[in-house]
Amino acid sequence: MPVNLDAIPDKAPDIQRPRTVRWVIAAVIILLTGVGLTLWFWQGARTGFKFWFAAIFLPVLAWGSLFTLRRVGYKLERVGIHSWNKEREALIASETSRGQRFAWLVDEYLINALETGEPGDKKTQQAALDKSSIINHCLARDGVSTIRHTALPDQGKPKAIFESYSEDISGHARNMVARLPATMPCYVAFDLSENLSESADALFSKINLPLRRIRNLTGVSIIDYWLDSHHNNPTALLIISAQIFESPPQDSGEAVTMILLSNRQLAAIPSSAVRIHRPQINQQDTLNHALSRAMLWGQLDITAPLRGWITGGKLSSGEIWSNACTALAPKLAAQRNVNIDSVIGYTGAAAPWQSLILAARQCQTDAEPQIIVVETSSSCHQLCAVTSEKTSGIV
Repeated sequence: MPVNLDAIPDKAPDIQRPRTVRWVIAAVIILLTGVGLTLWFWQGARTGFKFWFAAIFLPVLAWGSLFTLRRVGYKLERVGIHSWNKEREALIASETSRGQRFAWLVDEYLINALETGEPGDKKTQQAALDKSSIINHCLARDGVSTIRHTALPDQGKPKAIFESYSEDISGHARNMVARLPATMPCYVAFDLSENLSESADALFSKINLPLRRIRNLTGVSIIDYWLDSHHNNPTALLIISAQIFESPPQDSGEAVTMILLSNRQLAAIPSSAVRIHRPQINQQDTLNHALSRAMLWGQLDITAPLRGWITGGKLSSGEIWSNACTALAPKLAAQRNVNIDSVIGYTGAAAPWQSLILAARQCQTDAEPQIIVVETSSSCHQLCAVTSEKTSGIV
């Protein structure tokens, strides 16, 4: 349930109070008209109570009734507008508060061409910061084409390769979930590339834990859904993602990722824990609106010392992202943006989760807020802020 503040109607403008001059003029016109009509149609002596009642009192009464109705209508309309604007402000505050929900990172796991997922094996983060590209021309798995690509160090069909990792993935999943309180429900979501989607059921069975499965969602929309649907009760979310290509495109990469999140701070999470904030999914041609919303959800102001992690599409070479940074996050200069694709390639379904892992690692290192930007298509961008407990409440 994405938070869409733009769907809330604009503030109703105040209405003008009845203009006294106009009503004075109307009173004169009505009085003169009443007197004139009375004189014109009156038969008999133009004296006595009845004559003056018809000539003076009736026009004044008519004008007074109209003025009173107009005044009452003005007051009621003003009360209605004030009530609506107050309700609107409360709705904006409520939706903004909902938008600023976040999750704590409990654990993460990453396998790609640089690292094997072992504790302390965090080569991808350093390589990305150093801009040490490992993308080289290599022979694709079809044994025919040569392509710029970073593949997992395994041979065979993608499904067979993924299944060879299933024991390792399920073992790490059990270890991660073991860090949670025994009474905390845990949900699991599989965000796999299309050629691996059929392997999700088998992996779910192999994990062999009482996990509640989230289906039919991909990308960071999984976090968006979970933050709202299960906010009222302490819960955790395990996201397993993988991208292994049959015929990889140019400048692509492969990865297997796992992220465990909690919507409550656990005793096992240190005080410098990393927060994963509500994501913002953009379907427009500009990133300005999406970046402003992602910063609002992360409670980051324009002076925040952000670092960006970008992947997918033409984010690194186009102007759409740099223009948004210039307008809304001037400290997020070009040298503060890390182009993951130039180092290890675009990892498809695993790209949002790999970039979140790298951003979380950097946030733990320097306690500075991070933001990821993933371009899954020319018209779809996924943004998400990552902050530390030490940098929370910057606004």
